[in-house]
Amino acid sequence: MSNITINEIEYEMINTVANDMSSTNILKTIVEEGETSVNTYRLNLPPYNPETLAPFLNTDQIIEFCNRSLNIWSVYFDDPVEEDGGE
Repeated sequence: MSNITINEIEYEMINTVANDMSSTNILKTIVEEGETSVNTYRLNLPPYNPETLAPFLNTDQIIEFCNRSLNIWSVYFDDPVEEDGGE
């Protein structure tokens, strides 16, 4: 895991990479022991670099892209919860 600084605040980056190399990347606040971190920013990426359209070959390439693309992170949001279809 790596850290990213945005607006002079340092965040821990958490990357979840699927088998097809698409990824969900989250920046969490860094807190003292006993405190609860907050998911602050999120960046969903396709299996390719959105700037060059070249496929991501490994997680390191995704992390590198996240580290240099600070202006495209979105405010964090939870994935929608699917409701039961009923009876």
